[in-house]
Amino acid sequence: MKIKGTSIISFIIIFSFLSSCTSTRYITQTKRSGVEQLLITKAIDRSLAKIDNLHVNGSRVFVDITSLAPDEAVYLKGALTHWFLENGATVVDKREKADLIASVLVKCVGTDRIEAGLSIPSLPVPFTGIFTPKVNILTIDRQKGYSEMDIIIYSAKTGKFKQKVDSLIGKARFDIFTILLIPVPSSNIY
Repeated sequence: MKIKGTSIISFIIIFSFLSSCTSTRYITQTKRSGVEQLLITKAIDRSLAKIDNLHVNGSRVFVDITSLAPDEAVYLKGALTHWFLENGATVVDKREKADLIASVLVKCVGTDRIEAGLSIPSLPVPFTGIFTPKVNILTIDRQKGYSEMDIIIYSAKTGKFKQKVDSLIGKARFDIFTILLIPVPSSNIY
């Protein structure tokens, strides 16, 4: 009997070490979550979709972006390049080659997050060092993406003003409503 108990304890100890070795995972995370990236790109795309009065067909355009958000400027330049190409312009990489300069002043590109609701908070269980989980009864977790920009077109040769686009504003959202522990997602990014 004594040998059997020792064998079971040895088996449990060995099994616990082996199981921890087999469940190792390698997870990499990006600087921004996928939802946050979609919120920003959809807000930018929706801003650009509002351009309706720029006449650039047949022109060579240099895109000049001024932004407080340098990380998003790369995507913004790509999205603007697509817009100009789709509207008949040729996008050039040097001012000297351009007929027109598209001066883009980015006022805002970013995300916000708001959490509100009714929950039972996480509480410590006395003398155990364990905490109970937070229980959401009725909550909302809302993330929003925003972009706002102005575009002015001027002559590359003379610097004279040609056209202006009214402020372009784009918004996107991703919400998770929790009703009696059941999460219900809602968004306009997919």
